[in-house]
Amino acid sequence: MLHSATSGRALVVTTTVLAGWALLLATTSPSSTWRLVVDVLVLGGVHVLAALVSLRDRLPGAPGSVARSALGIGLGALAVAAVLGRIAEPGREGGAAWALDGLHLLGQAGIAVVLISLIAPLRDRLLLVRIGLDAVTTTLGVTAVAGTVVLIGIGTGHTDLPTRVVLVLTGLDVLLVAGAVALFSVLRPGRDSVVPPLLVGSVLLLAADLASSHSVHFGGPSATAATSLLMAGACLVLAGAVIRPVNSSRDRAVRVTDRLSTWSNVLPFAGTGANLLAVLIAERSTGTQAWGTPLALAAAGCLAVVALRFLLTIRVARSALDRLQDAFTDPMTGLLNRRGLADRLDRWLPHGPITLVAVDLDGFRRINEEAGHEVGDRVLRRVADQLTSLALDDTVVARIDGDDFAFAFAGDDSARAAALADLVRDRLGRPFDMDRHRLHLTANVGTAVSHALPSAQGELPTTDTLLRCADQALAEAQASTGGTAVHDPARCSQVQEDSLLAWVDDLHAALAADDQLLLHFQPQHRIAETGTGGVATVVGCEALLRWEHPTRGLLGPGEVLRAAEHGHLAAAVTERVLDLALGGAARWWRDREVPVAVNLSATDLDDELLPHRIADALERHGVPARALTVEVVEDTLMLDPDRALQTLTALRSIGLRIAVDDYGTGYSSLAYLHRLPIDEVKFDRSLTAGISADPAAAVIVGHSIRLAHDLGLSALAEGIEQPADLDLLFRLGCDAVQGWLTGRPMPVHGWVTALDLAVPLR
Repeated sequence: MLHSATSGRALVVTTTVLAGWALLLATTSPSSTWRLVVDVLVLGGVHVLAALVSLRDRLPGAPGSVARSALGIGLGALAVAAVLGRIAEPGREGGAAWALDGLHLLGQAGIAVVLISLIAPLRDRLLLVRIGLDAVTTTLGVTAVAGTVVLIGIGTGHTDLPTRVVLVLTGLDVLLVAGAVALFSVLRPGRDSVVPPLLVGSVLLLAADLASSHSVHFGGPSATAATSLLMAGACLVLAGAVIRPVNSSRDRAVRVTDRLSTWSNVLPFAGTGANLLAVLIAERSTGTQAWGTPLALAAAGCLAVVALRFLLTIRVARSALDRLQDAFTDPMTGLLNRRGLADRLDRWLPHGPITLVAVDLDGFRRINEEAGHEVGDRVLRRVADQLTSLALDDTVVARIDGDDFAFAFAGDDSARAAALADLVRDRLGRPFDMDRHRLHLTANVGTAVSHALPSAQGELPTTDTLLRCADQALAEAQASTGGTAVHDPARCSQVQEDSLLAWVDDLHAALAADDQLLLHFQPQHRIAETGTGGVATVVGCEALLRWEHPTRGLLGPGEVLRAAEHGHLAAAVTERVLDLALGGAARWWRDREVPVAVNLSATDLDDELLPHRIADALERHGVPARALTVEVVEDTLMLDPDRALQTLTALRSIGLRIAVDDYGTGYSSLAYLHRLPIDEVKFDRSLTAGISADPAAAVIVGHSIRLAHDLGLSALAEGIEQPADLDLLFRLGCDAVQGWLTGRPMPVHGWVTALDLAVPLR
């Protein structure tokens, strides 16, 4: 099998050969025998290499196998047509000429399949509408200019059948160019993307057919030197397309706000200009004035597309504004969220001091646990209303996270801040009734003022510094008996990189970025039935969270989970992990149906909307429910078995597999397994690592495997690093294993490459 790097080098060498052949075409006679041999060898070699690359080269993220096969067959057809056309030089009519035209049409069909394979995964209706509009505009513009040039070249005399056939093939080329241009306009193709060579190849193919139509009309052969050279170049460029990746599903579609500034917005105007240029050429050229009216109608069609695109742009702008508003607003309370508050502080800081009053609720977690999350949400909305009623006109109120709120106002007024803190504690501290529950809350309040904040000499204090100092004051208020505190500038000036507050700030930044939180995938293998110590098919993988911290390097999940728990960001982290995991699964699912496992926390099981969010994520990434396995630590199941049963049952109802993770570290009774909808138990590495040298652990694991099988569950062992442990687990009847012996965690690109090439994952 050809590898991408090898294919790339072969294409570069072939391009050099093609350049030398072009020089030969320009300096030698085409009628000599040796030129015929050289032409046939070059044409056949270039086209056959292009077809082989399309059919055999496989790269994760490149067009799928069907598209590659279609393009390979199409390029093969063009190879046959090129060689036969050079050897036989068939007449303008007859069976041979029709055969060559049919082979050419087959090549165009292969390119069309690749275009369709790239457009089909796009789900956004606005993108699809824009593809259609841009394709119409490009078709009208290219047809107008190319058609006018051809008409001038062939005149207004009788156009015979062979010329018409070539013109039809040229028209199909125009459609391919239009589709490639439209696709380019809605994607964000990188330097190594498949889209640019696809566009260049289509343009070269159009140029070849234009040259062929001119030659045929004047009685010459369809395969001239220029035609053959352009056709060979087109095939070479198109073959290079299939060894390039399509951008990932997360990055490839141009985002809503980027659509307003992308260069593709000039396409309708370019198409209109092309049509008007064609009208002027037709009016000023002898014998082509009759085409002025159709060209004017085409220009009017482009103007209509301009109007539609203008309306579409307005719609996109409204959508962008709505999303911007949503990004700064807390959906539950309608207050500013942390991002909205930071934006407001960024605008205020250059104009003077700012007072920030942070508020935290004590007792809210108990309300969630005892009265339920629905009541908890209503309590948060009630608190938001009360805080808003205490704010003056120049004061903004925000919900930062969970049960954390904040006031901010311009100026340094310590008396006003202290009075506001007392009002907040008094108002929120009063008991109230809700749904037959008598509820009590206590508020802690921490205050920070920007003018007293530490900053570099000559620089203004930053929003991050203000928020961090308010958090420190709030922590002091929580520890004090009075429930209020004002930040200490001296203590706040000491940047504590390892403090939880700093970690939470960094995690907020990581969630806002696109490249800090990422996943590594560790394979799970079925134990081979042949021989000992062997593994067979990959049956799944576990998504392991990593944090590419800008200053601390690559971190494991421990730091992420610690900061997420302290900063009430567990739900946001879970949502990001699910999105990354399913986005990764979508890359390999069509070729290899290997499910991905994601861990859920106790907070996730308390989220009654989790099943709906997972269902939406599955639909968004276009993968079935069987592509995802959720793993739950057994201690988490026992915190609230009834709630866990409700959530897991809902997850099972949408088709997910459920596994108990770290089995053997908690209750380990298996008594709960008959009540919960569980498919798999995963033995913790504390039981399985070194099991071959621990008879007691072997007995526990062996009995647990048999009991799991009796309950209809599968068993997977983690932490396998020694062949002897793998051999014993095989004899104990364990179904699958995961560990460094059988496969280390790897980034998504390496994982997809290993899957696609079917290499050992060790």
